[in-house]
Amino acid sequence: MDDLDRELLALLQRDGRASATLLAQRLGVSRGTVQNRIDRLVDTQVIQRFTLALGPGMADQQVSAFTLLRVRVDDGRAVSAALRKVPGVIEVSTLNGTFDLVVELRALSLAEMDRILDQIRAIPDVAETQCHIRLTTTPVPA
Repeated sequence: MDDLDRELLALLQRDGRASATLLAQRLGVSRGTVQNRIDRLVDTQVIQRFTLALGPGMADQQVSAFTLLRVRVDDGRAVSAALRKVPGVIEVSTLNGTFDLVVELRALSLAEMDRILDQIRAIPDVAETQCHIRLTTTPVPA
């Protein structure tokens, strides 16, 4: 991966819907070059998925939380795999320290968030959870 790939990734992280033509203009290369690089980054799994960010109006209608998990086993891969199947789980990350995993959750209501947490707590080898509901988010300027 070279500097052009890194610049392309930075632009795509800011706006995943940007057209290849617009990206090419911003990078000073041809549209074909941009498309070929995107295809290669997808094929090599540097880019694993394209997603969307909700605007303030929709994001404000959702409940977002971070849940810390402690697992009973040394290897939490089975727990991580089970978490990825739970609707409302956005991201799973491993941690060092007292807790083993942090899970980002999104739901349309507190009742739905409670159901998601019940599903997580029912996963075998989940020993403890600690949920923190997000109140506000302040974007970091690009």
